[in-house]
Amino acid sequence: MKIAITGARGTVGKEVVRLCANQGHATVQINRTHQDPDTSTPNTEMRTADAANDYDAILKAFKGCDAVIHLAAIPDPVDKDDHLVHSNNVCAAFNGMRAAAELGIKKFCYASSVNAIGLVYSNQPLSFDYFPIDEEINQDPTDAYALAKQEAETQARSMARWFPGMKIACLRIHQVAPKKDVEKDYRESNEKAVKQLWGWVHPQATARACLAAVENSDEFEGAEVFNVVSPERCVVGEDAKLSNEELVKKYWPGTKIKGDMSGNKGFWNVEKIERVLGWKHEEKE
Repeated sequence: MKIAITGARGTVGKEVVRLCANQGHATVQINRTHQDPDTSTPNTEMRTADAANDYDAILKAFKGCDAVIHLAAIPDPVDKDDHLVHSNNVCAAFNGMRAAAELGIKKFCYASSVNAIGLVYSNQPLSFDYFPIDEEINQDPTDAYALAKQEAETQARSMARWFPGMKIACLRIHQVAPKKDVEKDYRESNEKAVKQLWGWVHPQATARACLAAVENSDEFEGAEVFNVVSPERCVVGEDAKLSNEELVKKYWPGTKIKGDMSGNKGFWNVEKIERVLGWKHEEKE
């Protein structure tokens, strides 16, 4: 396939470009600003388009492609104006999906976020109906970033109905980093660790999920949401001594456990992406 990758020079984007090339796919690397040619990657080209603000440019950038992996977005709302985060990310999602639909591109991967349910950036206290969290849990965003991700998933469902045959995988990606970096981050802020439910995902695993979303799009219909998280928790400090049941009692009393959370299993259910797309989080570190 020839795969368009927006946000191609970001943390996940670089891994996706590398993986696609290694698997024999041609790539079109799309970034908001001009980038020099990538001479280290075979069968690739660079194109420039601001997905959030220039529909015609993103339409032109997608031409000739068979699939899209849409990563372009403001990656977090920290120290940024709410209206800018929301407008940018909602418009970038819509323009990318709509441009692909206009060109007849059926295979589309959208980088959503675990924050689509309302999570670490929330401006109100968090609560959860149950653990481990699957893709059907209620969404209660109270911040601009989470709201934009929720709205983008709604756009995906609408677009798949609007353009029959289009397959859109919305990947709810967790904090992307090697485990040692996440452990360091969580040691520095236990509050963040708790609000993130001790989750993480390795960059290479994230790239494999993105590629699986377009390579295996025949395995689902319309628009589907998939959790992209390590199946194992990342708990540090004194809390590492506690079982998941004890962590729930300590931080989320009253939340029911409705699945297997024994041993080192995480607070996120990834059965759906494993079953439908054949994705596995193989990295331990």
